[in-house]
Amino acid sequence: QTESNCIMASGNGSAPSYGVKYQSRCIAPQLGERERSRFLVGTLSLREENEIHHLHYSEGINEIVSEGVYHHPHEIWDLACSPFDARLFSTVYRHGEEYGASVWRLLPRGKINPGSSSPGPQGLQLDQVAELKGHSAPIKSVLWCPLSTKQNVLVSLDEETIRVYNLEDGKKTLEARSEAKAGDLQHIAGGSWDPHDSNSVAVASGMLVEIWDLRTMRRGQKIDQAHGMQVRDVDFNPKRQNTLLTAGDDSYIRFWDTRQIATPLLELQAHNHWIWRAKFNRVYDELVLSGGTDSACNLWHVPSVSSSKAGRSGSKGSANDLSGARTPREPHDGLAHTYTEHEDSIYGVAWSAKDPLLFASLSYDGRVIVDRVPDSVRRKLSNPY
Repeated sequence: QTESNCIMASGNGSAPSYGVKYQSRCIAPQLGERERSRFLVGTLSLREENEIHHLHYSEGINEIVSEGVYHHPHEIWDLACSPFDARLFSTVYRHGEEYGASVWRLLPRGKINPGSSSPGPQGLQLDQVAELKGHSAPIKSVLWCPLSTKQNVLVSLDEETIRVYNLEDGKKTLEARSEAKAGDLQHIAGGSWDPHDSNSVAVASGMLVEIWDLRTMRRGQKIDQAHGMQVRDVDFNPKRQNTLLTAGDDSYIRFWDTRQIATPLLELQAHNHWIWRAKFNRVYDELVLSGGTDSACNLWHVPSVSSSKAGRSGSKGSANDLSGARTPREPHDGLAHTYTEHEDSIYGVAWSAKDPLLFASLSYDGRVIVDRVPDSVRRKLSNPY
């Protein structure tokens, strides 16, 4: 260990945790990694050089283990990993009033690139693969295309503009190949790439959500009042087409059929305060994880909007008003489990790319906790393993 981090692991079946020295709000699973449950965490320090922590969960000893700490030049506001290359990831960063976005590569220990970031305390270094240029407003996120046919295509979202980039070998500065303005009265907060359609991106902007076609750079469907307050997160169902969730400051998670957007398929009053993140499980899409400023990490079981119900119309209404949509033997939508180990606002949740029943959560005080879906919930899944 180095003085920049500490590992706090507890046995006897309790959830292990890892403490980062600086405040943090970004965690992402290494999607291209299938051998271990690995995560990247980015710090948010105003005065110190920031860090990327490369972590993995060791099931044998029930600990979160640091594989290394990398220096990052500025405070990190967004972090996302390539779905196909385990060493590649993107960050959105801020220095004073200036924002930037870059793609980075984790270099092996002992390999130094003089033109990139300074080595970290363990001699580890990030290689700046490319910088995404052209932004004139605060950048909110970078999205990686989830489909292998376009694995080198990225989308950046700043408050005003959607931009599409091609990641090219050897090209250190990237200009957008296409872009479109969101609108004078709209401020983009984030988005999600449709895993079933490489040309479709959902964008959260104020209280509404828009589906953009990247071929024409025009908006298609629009959910005008997705939430009564700011929409903070949006995520497509990875296994059921035309289905996405939204989460917002009104403490609700709502599920939508993008072909029929008049009313949500399902809504959940999910937290007691703002919701910052809500994510479908990539394998068991009837599971959703959410985290918010009430310090709770909630696990939801939502079979009515999962692929197991894809051939049926599902139900419309709240989780407390679904009696007409199911036979008595069918499971109900609702809260499956609440995890209360955090003491500060939760800004990130991340499902493991290796073990679909494992996940990590991150609170603003820099604490990472790894938890597992309880056996009682696993047994309710349509295809538990």
